[in-house]
Amino acid sequence: MTSTTLQGVRSYQRFALTNSFAKAIGDRLLLATIVGLAVGAMGFSMGPMWLALEDVIGEMISQFPESLLAIAGGADMATASGWYTGEMYSIVVPFAIMFVAAASAARAFGGEVENGTIGLVMSTPVRRTRLAVDKAAAMVLHVLIAAGLVGLLTWLGMVVSGIDIGFVEVLAITLMLSLVSVLIGGIAMVISIIAGRGVLAILLAMLVAVVMYAWSSFLPMASSDLLNDLAWLSPWHHYIASDPLGSGLDWASAALLTLLAVVPLVVGVYLFKRRDIPA
Repeated sequence: MTSTTLQGVRSYQRFALTNSFAKAIGDRLLLATIVGLAVGAMGFSMGPMWLALEDVIGEMISQFPESLLAIAGGADMATASGWYTGEMYSIVVPFAIMFVAAASAARAFGGEVENGTIGLVMSTPVRRTRLAVDKAAAMVLHVLIAAGLVGLLTWLGMVVSGIDIGFVEVLAITLMLSLVSVLIGGIAMVISIIAGRGVLAILLAMLVAVVMYAWSSFLPMASSDLLNDLAWLSPWHHYIASDPLGSGLDWASAALLTLLAVVPLVVGVYLFKRRDIPA
Protein backbone atom coordinates (compact mmCIF):
# COMPACT_ATOMS: atom_id res chain seq x y z
CA MET A 1 0.00 0.00 0.00
CA THR A 2 1.46 3.36 -1.03
CA SER A 3 1.90 6.20 1.47
CA THR A 4 -0.72 8.23 -0.39
CA THR A 5 -3.26 5.43 -0.13
CA LEU A 6 -2.42 4.88 3.54
CA GLN A 7 -2.92 8.57 4.26
CA GLY A 8 -6.26 8.45 2.47
CA VAL A 9 -7.42 5.50 4.55
CA ARG A 10 -6.38 7.21 7.76
CA SER A 11 -8.13 10.43 6.71
CA TYR A 12 -11.33 8.49 6.04
CA GLN A 13 -11.06 6.75 9.40
CA ARG A 14 -10.69 10.09 11.18
CA PHE A 15 -13.64 11.47 9.20
CA ALA A 16 -15.83 8.48 10.07
CA LEU A 17 -14.79 8.59 13.73
CA THR A 18 -15.47 12.30 14.06
CA ASN A 19 -18.81 12.07 12.33
CA SER A 20 -20.04 9.08 14.34
CA PHE A 21 -19.75 11.24 17.44
CA ALA A 22 -21.10 14.35 15.70
CA LYS A 23 -24.08 12.43 14.35
CA ALA A 24 -24.86 10.99 17.78
CA ILE A 25 -24.76 14.48 19.28
CA GLY A 26 -26.93 15.98 16.56
CA ASP A 27 -29.64 13.31 16.81
CA ARG A 28 -31.12 14.62 20.07
CA LEU A 29 -29.40 17.97 20.49
CA LEU A 30 -32.55 19.93 19.64
CA LEU A 31 -34.63 17.92 22.13
CA ALA A 32 -32.08 18.47 24.90
CA THR A 33 -31.95 22.21 24.17
CA ILE A 34 -35.72 22.66 24.01
CA VAL A 35 -36.32 20.71 27.22
CA GLY A 36 -33.52 22.57 28.99
CA LEU A 37 -34.84 25.99 27.95
CA ALA A 38 -38.50 25.16 28.65
CA VAL A 39 -37.92 23.68 32.10
CA GLY A 40 -35.28 26.32 32.80
CA ALA A 41 -37.83 29.05 32.08
CA MET A 42 -40.04 27.49 34.71
CA GLY A 43 -37.09 27.49 37.09
CA PHE A 44 -36.46 31.16 36.39
CA SER A 45 -40.08 31.99 37.28
CA MET A 46 -39.82 30.16 40.61
CA GLY A 47 -37.86 33.07 42.08
CA PRO A 48 -40.61 35.69 41.78
CA MET A 49 -43.17 33.07 42.79
CA TRP A 50 -41.27 32.34 46.01
CA LEU A 51 -41.12 36.05 46.85
CA ALA A 52 -44.88 36.29 46.43
CA LEU A 53 -45.57 33.27 48.66
CA GLU A 54 -42.73 33.52 51.17
CA ASP A 55 -44.84 35.02 53.95
CA VAL A 56 -47.70 32.52 53.70
CA ILE A 57 -46.04 29.33 52.45
CA GLY A 58 -45.32 28.04 55.96
CA GLU A 59 -48.99 28.11 56.93
CA MET A 60 -49.98 26.56 53.62
CA ILE A 61 -47.49 23.70 53.99
CA SER A 62 -48.66 22.93 57.53
CA GLN A 63 -52.07 22.03 56.09
CA PHE A 64 -50.69 19.65 53.47
CA PRO A 65 -51.16 15.90 54.13
CA GLU A 66 -48.03 13.82 54.65
CA SER A 67 -48.60 11.98 51.37
CA LEU A 68 -48.48 15.24 49.43
CA LEU A 69 -45.23 16.25 51.10
CA ALA A 70 -43.81 12.83 50.21
CA ILE A 71 -44.60 13.48 46.56
CA ALA A 72 -42.53 16.66 46.86
CA GLY A 73 -39.58 14.64 48.11
CA GLY A 74 -40.15 15.44 51.77
CA ALA A 75 -38.50 18.84 51.34
CA ASP A 76 -39.10 21.65 53.83
CA MET A 77 -40.99 23.89 51.44
CA ALA A 78 -41.11 26.71 53.99
CA THR A 79 -37.49 27.42 53.00
CA ALA A 80 -36.30 28.69 49.64
CA SER A 81 -34.19 25.62 48.93
CA GLY A 82 -37.04 23.35 49.98
CA TRP A 83 -39.43 25.29 47.77
CA TYR A 84 -37.24 24.79 44.71
CA THR A 85 -36.66 21.15 45.59
CA GLY A 86 -40.34 20.39 46.13
CA GLU A 87 -41.72 22.38 43.23
CA MET A 88 -39.04 21.55 40.67
CA TYR A 89 -36.33 19.08 41.49
CA SER A 90 -38.45 16.39 43.14
CA ILE A 91 -40.56 15.47 40.09
CA VAL A 92 -40.75 17.81 37.10
CA VAL A 93 -37.07 18.41 36.44
CA PRO A 94 -35.75 14.86 36.96
CA PHE A 95 -38.43 13.24 34.81
CA ALA A 96 -37.82 15.80 32.05
CA ILE A 97 -34.06 15.27 32.02
CA MET A 98 -34.44 11.50 32.34
CA PHE A 99 -36.67 11.55 29.28
CA VAL A 100 -33.93 13.37 27.37
CA ALA A 101 -31.44 10.71 28.47
CA ALA A 102 -33.71 7.81 27.56
CA ALA A 103 -34.69 9.33 24.20
CA SER A 104 -31.06 10.03 23.32
CA ALA A 105 -29.86 6.52 24.17
CA ALA A 106 -32.84 4.81 22.53
CA ARG A 107 -32.43 6.81 19.32
CA ALA A 108 -28.72 6.12 19.17
CA PHE A 109 -29.16 2.34 19.34
CA GLY A 110 -32.70 1.01 18.87
CA GLY A 111 -33.63 3.90 16.60
CA GLU A 112 -30.86 2.98 14.16
CA VAL A 113 -32.30 -0.53 13.86
CA GLU A 114 -35.89 0.68 13.46
CA ASN A 115 -34.92 3.25 10.83
CA GLY A 116 -32.83 0.76 8.87
CA THR A 117 -29.68 2.88 9.22
CA ILE A 118 -27.73 0.47 11.42
CA GLY A 119 -26.14 -1.17 8.35
CA LEU A 120 -24.77 2.17 7.19
CA VAL A 121 -23.45 2.93 10.65
CA MET A 122 -21.76 -0.45 10.92
CA SER A 123 -20.16 -0.08 7.49
CA THR A 124 -17.84 2.66 8.72
CA PRO A 125 -14.25 1.67 9.57
CA VAL A 126 -14.85 2.64 13.19
CA ARG A 127 -14.84 -0.21 15.71
CA ARG A 128 -18.08 -1.18 17.39
CA THR A 129 -16.68 -0.33 20.80
CA ARG A 130 -15.85 3.21 19.71
CA LEU A 131 -19.26 3.62 18.07
CA ALA A 132 -20.99 2.57 21.29
CA VAL A 133 -18.78 4.83 23.40
CA ASP A 134 -19.50 7.76 21.06
CA LYS A 135 -23.24 7.21 21.31
CA ALA A 136 -23.11 6.84 25.09
CA ALA A 137 -20.97 9.97 25.38
CA ALA A 138 -23.44 11.89 23.23
CA MET A 139 -26.25 10.84 25.58
CA VAL A 140 -24.25 12.10 28.56
CA LEU A 141 -23.63 15.38 26.73
CA HIS A 142 -27.35 15.76 26.00
CA VAL A 143 -28.09 15.28 29.70
CA LEU A 144 -25.47 17.85 30.69
CA ILE A 145 -26.85 20.38 28.19
CA ALA A 146 -30.46 19.97 29.36
CA ALA A 147 -29.62 19.87 33.07
CA GLY A 148 -27.12 22.68 32.69
CA LEU A 149 -29.63 24.99 31.02
CA VAL A 150 -32.17 24.26 33.75
CA GLY A 151 -29.61 24.95 36.47
CA LEU A 152 -28.33 28.13 34.85
CA LEU A 153 -31.75 29.67 34.24
CA THR A 154 -32.95 28.66 37.69
CA TRP A 155 -29.90 30.24 39.30
CA LEU A 156 -30.38 33.44 37.27
CA GLY A 157 -33.95 33.58 38.57
CA MET A 158 -32.60 33.27 42.11
CA VAL A 159 -30.11 36.08 41.52
CA VAL A 160 -32.71 38.40 40.01
CA SER A 161 -35.08 37.68 42.92
CA GLY A 162 -32.40 38.08 45.56
CA ILE A 163 -32.78 34.52 46.87
CA ASP A 164 -29.87 33.39 49.01
CA ILE A 165 -29.00 30.10 47.31
CA GLY A 166 -25.47 29.94 45.97
CA PHE A 167 -24.27 28.84 42.56
CA VAL A 168 -22.34 25.99 44.22
CA GLU A 169 -25.57 24.52 45.59
CA VAL A 170 -27.27 24.81 42.20
CA LEU A 171 -24.23 23.13 40.66
CA ALA A 172 -24.51 20.34 43.26
CA ILE A 173 -28.11 19.47 42.46
CA THR A 174 -27.39 19.78 38.73
CA LEU A 175 -24.60 17.21 39.09
CA MET A 176 -26.78 14.82 41.10
CA LEU A 177 -29.61 15.28 38.59
CA SER A 178 -27.25 14.54 35.71
CA LEU A 179 -25.92 11.38 37.36
CA VAL A 180 -29.33 9.85 38.08
CA SER A 181 -30.49 10.80 34.56
CA VAL A 182 -27.45 9.15 32.96
CA LEU A 183 -28.37 6.02 34.92
CA ILE A 184 -31.80 6.01 33.24
CA GLY A 185 -30.16 6.71 29.88
CA GLY A 186 -27.84 3.77 30.40
CA ILE A 187 -30.79 1.51 31.17
CA ALA A 188 -32.49 2.70 27.97
CA MET A 189 -29.26 2.01 26.10
CA VAL A 190 -29.12 -1.59 27.32
CA ILE A 191 -32.80 -2.22 26.56
CA SER A 192 -32.57 -0.72 23.08
CA ILE A 193 -29.54 -2.86 22.21
CA ILE A 194 -31.22 -6.04 23.44
CA ALA A 195 -34.69 -5.35 22.00
CA GLY A 196 -33.77 -3.22 19.00
CA ARG A 197 -36.78 -0.98 19.72
CA GLY A 198 -36.28 2.65 20.63
CA VAL A 199 -39.80 3.42 21.86
CA LEU A 200 -39.86 0.31 24.03
CA ALA A 201 -36.54 1.29 25.54
CA ILE A 202 -37.85 4.75 26.43
CA LEU A 203 -41.03 3.37 27.99
CA LEU A 204 -39.27 0.74 30.08
CA ALA A 205 -36.50 3.10 31.20
CA MET A 206 -39.04 5.71 32.28
CA LEU A 207 -40.98 2.98 34.08
CA VAL A 208 -37.80 2.22 36.03
CA ALA A 209 -37.59 5.93 36.87
CA VAL A 210 -41.17 5.91 38.18
CA VAL A 211 -40.44 2.86 40.35
CA MET A 212 -37.28 4.53 41.69
CA TYR A 213 -39.24 7.66 42.55
CA ALA A 214 -42.13 5.80 44.19
CA TRP A 215 -39.75 3.57 46.15
CA SER A 216 -37.88 6.58 47.53
CA SER A 217 -40.93 8.75 48.20
CA PHE A 218 -43.49 6.37 49.68
CA LEU A 219 -41.55 3.68 51.55
CA PRO A 220 -40.54 6.21 54.26
CA MET A 221 -44.28 6.64 54.96
CA ALA A 222 -44.74 2.94 55.76
CA SER A 223 -45.46 1.91 59.34
CA SER A 224 -42.72 -0.72 59.18
CA ASP A 225 -39.22 0.39 60.16
CA LEU A 226 -37.81 -2.18 57.76
CA LEU A 227 -39.65 -0.62 54.81
CA ASN A 228 -38.53 2.83 55.94
CA ASP A 229 -34.92 1.70 55.89
CA LEU A 230 -35.27 0.18 52.42
CA ALA A 231 -35.80 3.61 50.84
CA TRP A 232 -32.04 4.08 50.57
CA LEU A 233 -31.92 1.27 47.99
CA SER A 234 -33.45 3.60 45.42
CA PRO A 235 -31.00 5.75 43.42
CA TRP A 236 -33.64 8.50 43.61
CA HIS A 237 -33.10 8.61 47.38
CA HIS A 238 -29.41 9.36 46.91
CA TYR A 239 -30.23 12.01 44.31
CA ILE A 240 -32.56 14.09 46.46
CA ALA A 241 -32.50 12.97 50.13
CA SER A 242 -29.14 14.62 50.86
CA ASP A 243 -30.72 18.01 49.98
CA PRO A 244 -27.99 19.20 47.59
CA LEU A 245 -29.76 22.51 46.97
CA GLY A 246 -29.77 23.31 50.68
CA SER A 247 -26.68 21.53 51.97
CA GLY A 248 -24.42 21.22 48.95
CA LEU A 249 -22.94 18.10 47.42
CA ASP A 250 -22.99 14.84 49.36
CA TRP A 251 -19.82 13.18 48.09
CA ALA A 252 -20.84 9.68 49.17
CA SER A 253 -24.17 9.90 47.32
CA ALA A 254 -22.44 11.42 44.28
CA ALA A 255 -19.87 8.60 44.23
CA LEU A 256 -22.59 5.95 44.50
CA LEU A 257 -24.68 7.51 41.71
CA THR A 258 -21.56 7.75 39.53
CA LEU A 259 -20.91 4.05 40.00
CA LEU A 260 -24.54 3.16 39.30
CA ALA A 261 -24.56 5.34 36.17
CA VAL A 262 -21.37 3.81 34.78
CA VAL A 263 -22.50 0.19 35.15
CA PRO A 264 -25.26 0.14 32.47
CA LEU A 265 -23.05 2.17 30.12
CA VAL A 266 -20.30 -0.43 30.37
CA VAL A 267 -22.84 -3.24 29.94
CA GLY A 268 -24.32 -1.47 26.93
CA VAL A 269 -20.94 -1.04 25.23
CA TYR A 270 -20.19 -4.72 25.83
CA LEU A 271 -23.57 -5.84 24.44
CA PHE A 272 -23.24 -3.60 21.39
CA LYS A 273 -19.83 -5.10 20.67
CA ARG A 274 -21.04 -8.69 21.03
CA ARG A 275 -24.59 -8.59 19.74
CA ASP A 276 -25.45 -9.79 16.25
CA ILE A 277 -27.07 -6.58 15.02
CA PRO A 278 -29.15 -6.84 11.83
CA ALA A 279 -27.89 -4.85 8.86
